[in-house]
Amino acid sequence: MTFTNAKLHYFIFQNKPATAGFGEILNLFLKDAGIEFEYVRYTWEEWPTIKDDLAVAKGLGHVTMPILEINGKVFNKTAPTLRYLSKQLGKYHGASAEEDHHLDVASDIFRDHLGTFGPLFRCTDEEKLREHFEKDTKKYLAAYETLYAEKDNGPYLLGENVSYADFLVYHLIDDESFALRDQCDLIHVIQQDYKHVAAFIQAFNERPNLSAYLSSLKSAQ
Repeated sequence: MTFTNAKLHYFIFQNKPATAGFGEILNLFLKDAGIEFEYVRYTWEEWPTIKDDLAVAKGLGHVTMPILEINGKVFNKTAPTLRYLSKQLGKYHGASAEEDHHLDVASDIFRDHLGTFGPLFRCTDEEKLREHFEKDTKKYLAAYETLYAEKDNGPYLLGENVSYADFLVYHLIDDESFALRDQCDLIHVIQQDYKHVAAFIQAFNERPNLSAYLSSLKSAQ
């Protein structure tokens, strides 16, 4: 399927990396899939007006960012949009009902993990962040480790083939890594204690359509 007139809408977060938040998940996915798109960013002050305009003009009943316009249609809600794109592309999803269930499990664990991290997205309380790392981050890293260990023929949730759920997991770990930078080197912790997650992150960083972009982000930090 050919994708045309693609436009991704998302926020600009003050005092956060340009890659923070859910918009980056779709940004990475579109880049990996080789889909050309325009990335439009908004301040929080602009959002109320834009939200009302989108609700009326695009017919969205519950408007949340990120929003993706593609092929004349408008989509929001990150995981459902990823699933839609995967089906249209004929890849990034499972080859069987069992594999799709595996991805759904990973997506649900991502959602639960996000529920613990989301309230801390703008947190600067070091004690709360440290408690989150010990109580929640390690718990969900262990869950991901189990999921990634199930396939021994490759580094992704489906083995050799990357899936939409891998993008969810990768970016939440990346957001946490930035948030917890004063508490720990999260990537170092993963390399020491979660070898399957570490192998996944390394493989993801080396994806042909993403490696230069991801390297440029690390060199800018």
